[in-house]
Amino acid sequence: MNTAEALIKLLEEDGVKHIFGHPGEQILPFYKALKDSSIEHILTRHEQGAAHAADAYARSSGSYGLCISTAGPGAMNLVMGVATACKDSVPLLVITGDNDYSKKDEDIFQNSPINSVFENITIKSFHPSSGKSAIFNLIEALVMLHKYPKGPVHINLSKDVLLDEIDLDGLDLKEIMVSFGHDIFEDIDSNLEIFDEEVSSFDDFYKLVTILDNNFIYYGGNLVFSDDFHSKFNSFSKNSVEDVDNNINLAIEKVKLSRKPLVIVGNGIVWGKAIDKLSTFVSKTWVPIATTFHSKGIISESDKLNLGIVGLRGTSLANYAYANSDCILVLGAKLSERTIAACDYDDIKDKIIHVNIDECCLKGDINLSMDASDFLDLLLKEIESKDYKNNEFIRYNDWINEIYSNYEELIVDGIEDVEDNYIPLRPPYAINKIVNAFKDSYFLSDAGTHTTWTTLLSKNDKFGKLLFSGGFGPMGYGLPASIGVAIAHPNDQVVVICGDGDIQMVIQELATIREYDLNIVIFIIDNSQLGIIRQWEETVYDMDKYQIDLINPDFVKLGEAYGIDSMKVESREDLDLAIDKAFKSNHPFLADVCVCEENIPLPKR
Repeated sequence: MNTAEALIKLLEEDGVKHIFGHPGEQILPFYKALKDSSIEHILTRHEQGAAHAADAYARSSGSYGLCISTAGPGAMNLVMGVATACKDSVPLLVITGDNDYSKKDEDIFQNSPINSVFENITIKSFHPSSGKSAIFNLIEALVMLHKYPKGPVHINLSKDVLLDEIDLDGLDLKEIMVSFGHDIFEDIDSNLEIFDEEVSSFDDFYKLVTILDNNFIYYGGNLVFSDDFHSKFNSFSKNSVEDVDNNINLAIEKVKLSRKPLVIVGNGIVWGKAIDKLSTFVSKTWVPIATTFHSKGIISESDKLNLGIVGLRGTSLANYAYANSDCILVLGAKLSERTIAACDYDDIKDKIIHVNIDECCLKGDINLSMDASDFLDLLLKEIESKDYKNNEFIRYNDWINEIYSNYEELIVDGIEDVEDNYIPLRPPYAINKIVNAFKDSYFLSDAGTHTTWTTLLSKNDKFGKLLFSGGFGPMGYGLPASIGVAIAHPNDQVVVICGDGDIQMVIQELATIREYDLNIVIFIIDNSQLGIIRQWEETVYDMDKYQIDLINPDFVKLGEAYGIDSMKVESREDLDLAIDKAFKSNHPFLADVCVCEENIPLPKR
């Protein structure tokens, strides 16, 4: 078999069901192998759309997403989407085609420094020089995505490498390990049974890959044998063994002694497959949690112990708990500048225990570079111990009552019924009606004023029910991202709220939505301007509005031209009708919602 065929087999064995992409000359050997595989290729109309779709597929499913493009312009078109995923630590496998490896330094058609670009927006960027190295690189990428998920991994595949005939017979696990560049053999018994396996077929070869995946984990950027994790992982930390052991003990002791604890959770809980562990910990201890924007709904927001989003635009409950807690346990969150904005960081930094697989983001008084899931295992083990049963952990009724005694109702002006003659509609009124009408659907938002109202007004009972790009915030995320969610959840309705500015950056993806007949409802919040930029111009820079007015197309005719049932919304009655029609349709539906100019509420400090 050639390399492309071997790579496809490996992806099939890893359970890949969908790839989002756009073909081109240099990646065609991969597409030829893909054509006869069990993996479904979703043809987006632009490579940026493929990356955003794969990103949302990952965010909503908890598994990595996969996107693919050809060389040169195709690879460069992926950059926006890959950078978005990188900023939000979303695990993606990004595959690009390239010209022949032997010509990588020549100035020929569509040659570009692909790896030099992608190494800045991925965890790792590979450019294998042979079929064997391509196989090894993919194995390492998959182990990283399963065991160490903190962002995209990129493999750049030259055309001649894809066509390289490869003999998998005789490959052994030790050769794979050496190819990773990790010297683990001094720390792990090299006579382990798994190293004695022989390979005589691709099935045998993949069996070894599975053994590798099951027996090794990433810790601090290194592969570590999982059975020895709790005794050996310390040596891979930036701290000494004693310091790391001490930090774990200090962290657990600090949580146990706390009387006003708060747990802040991020997406690391999702990628670590630890949502159930978190729920168990919360239900057994009654420790309240706060979430980042990206972990909204990780525990139902109707649960009293979920205080909501903390930080900029955070809830009164979460921000009060953050400012007044005596112990803040941060699990799988970066603690970005927006998260820590609830109060002066210097006032609370000595209360923070920060657990994150990415050591570069640690900010706490006690820091642990480890998977949040593994730390939850330690906490749950402690809960079952004699100490817990003797009430060293307690139920925090008094603390929860104190938090709720400082509750301030969120009031968003403009969501109540409007006057009969209030045309166009007010944006918060329209968005509130949409959010309340589609409570059981998956929601996506884009970048703009509508994002603020959507996040303020939505309540989520499950993780992944509201998705948007937070750290990078590109315009044009919502529409292609809705494709990824609809593919990941084919039996659910997906609702995307776009602005009239951002949808026009990716509007060609309406063709993809129609081709695959996806159950996606698109609400365009149409104020004929770049509303948030106008607000900044007027309120921050004291200038008249400049270059923000939009002369829009007729979005209804445009939707219909793509074969999508569409209607214009100009009144309350129109909005009710559009919502009703969307409910009754299991097909794509587009509503152009005309709204007035209105400022978003600025966050309070």
